[in-house]
Amino acid sequence: MKKTVVLLALFLTFSTPKILAQFEGTMGIGIQAGYATEINSLGAGMHIHYYRTNNLRIAPSFTYFIERKGENMWMIDADAHYIVPVSITASLYPIAGIHYSKWNFDSTNESAANASESKVKHRPGANLGLGFQHDIGYRVRANFELKYQFIKDYSQVVFMAGFGFWF
Repeated sequence: MKKTVVLLALFLTFSTPKILAQFEGTMGIGIQAGYATEINSLGAGMHIHYYRTNNLRIAPSFTYFIERKGENMWMIDADAHYIVPVSITASLYPIAGIHYSKWNFDSTNESAANASESKVKHRPGANLGLGFQHDIGYRVRANFELKYQFIKDYSQVVFMAGFGFWF
């Protein structure tokens, strides 16, 4: 009985890398929608996921936030995710990355007979957060992310929900 258990344990140990080696080098694409607290607006965009290894994923994304009270914003993020499987279809992942955003402000100057004044601010920053993904079907998954963006004068919390597929 001991020999059977030892042989089974050795078999599982040496076959596990083959079982898990399903994502390395694959790529995925998807859409996302979310909310950002500093701009206080809804946004939509797209993301790309590239699995560098089975657990490390590079995830660039672009999101545009709709205008609200004379201001709008778009952002580009380049994040790294470390995938931690929780079950066969679900995973958690910490998020760390860099951020770039362009903030547009349109305001009306009351004293100059309603002359329009606009400002543009370009802001680099950093992202930290946590994500959850659930495999819905064959090569189709949903993801949810909550991250804090460290941006000079505009730090904010961003919630994103996405849907995509990988190939």
